Amino acid sequence: MPLIMSFRRWWAAIFVAILLLPALGHFLPDAPAPMRTVLAPEARWWEDAARRLDPWINNTFGFRGAVLAAHRSYVRFIGDSQSRLVLKGEHGALYLNSEKAVEQSIGQVVRPEEVAHFLAFAQRMNAYMTAQGGRFVVVVAPNGQTANFELLPAYARQLKKSPTEFDLVAQGLKAEGVAFADVRPLFTEAKKTGPVHWLYDTHWNRRGALIAFNATMVAAGRPDLQISADDALGPPEPTMKGDLARMGGITPARPDVDYPPKGPTLDQPGQVEMPGVMQPVGMTDPFESYAYSTGHAGPRILVIGDSFTQGFWRGWLAYRASAYGWTHHRYCRFDMGAVERFKPDILIYAPTERAMQCKGEPFVAQDGPGQGGQGQGTPGNAAPGNATPGNAAPTNATPTKGGG
Repeated sequence: MPLIMSFRRWWAAIFVAILLLPALGHFLPDAPAPMRTVLAPEARWWEDAARRLDPWINNTFGFRGAVLAAHRSYVRFIGDSQSRLVLKGEHGALYLNSEKAVEQSIGQVVRPEEVAHFLAFAQRMNAYMTAQGGRFVVVVAPNGQTANFELLPAYARQLKKSPTEFDLVAQGLKAEGVAFADVRPLFTEAKKTGPVHWLYDTHWNRRGALIAFNATMVAAGRPDLQISADDALGPPEPTMKGDLARMGGITPARPDVDYPPKGPTLDQPGQVEMPGVMQPVGMTDPFESYAYSTGHAGPRILVIGDSFTQGFWRGWLAYRASAYGWTHHRYCRFDMGAVERFKPDILIYAPTERAMQCKGEPFVAQDGPGQGGQGQGTPGNAAPGNATPGNAAPTNATPTKGGG
């Protein structure tokens, strides 16, 4: 009598094939998946396999990307959410765990087309400002994962690859002759004497913001506009604040460090709002544009940025500029009409690292200043010789939360 009846042999073959599927998943193409957080089993895993081996298996099983994608689809279908927006690092440091910020900072996500789009945008803006007799400067606020790389979880540090998107942008801007303030080496040096980025927040601290401001002024060819830390910042103070701690419902185990502003960079008298320059924003939009004249000598400086510059740089701009303004970059979809009306001597484009990608082009609002909200517009073509870099109206110019 045969070991396996003839009519059961096909079932046996099918059963073995099913068992082999996970193994085949290690060799066949798979869907994209989150980073592996465990790269190898713990030492002597056989002594406690459930604790020491299971985490590695959970990170390496076949068709991991497809299985996790199916799980996410199921979670969305039932209306549940298992997203974790906060990543815990070494010594209690917190990081934003969305928008691929971790993967971007360690070089696991590199999008050449988006980098090329950003570089092309920067070249057009540089050409525009050159034609106007002004200066265009790019500065990128590093992700917390970049600024505090050494505090990332060990698995993330081990996965670091080069070049990153930040590297490619820095190289590309230099090759095209666009002024760029690369704050990363400055931050590395400054951290020897104090922090430059908050531990429990997505933003740089005031010390890091001042270093970036000064580097931008140098890149603009105006080193005389730098402000010393002694003039701008008070002595360090402990703080327990942080948007990441709030988002994660986490109480920090130890205080962070803050540097309170002081001196002439605080609120200053004599500033006059410049009417008709900036478009109003919606009542629920936290990124309200502003433009002021200061009544003293200095260049006209306009910043197209996000929350890394909206409040952090305001007092310093007022201290050094005869007129200053700020508006949100909206992923390159800002109102170019505001630039034309403000007429800056120095135009600064300052996105955070995770918001470098362009989702459209600058535009000129149809309604005109003071008549409508941002987000409606026509292609920018008002400058002489069609020098305005915008060439498409945005469909939704409101920045997302992650854009800062």
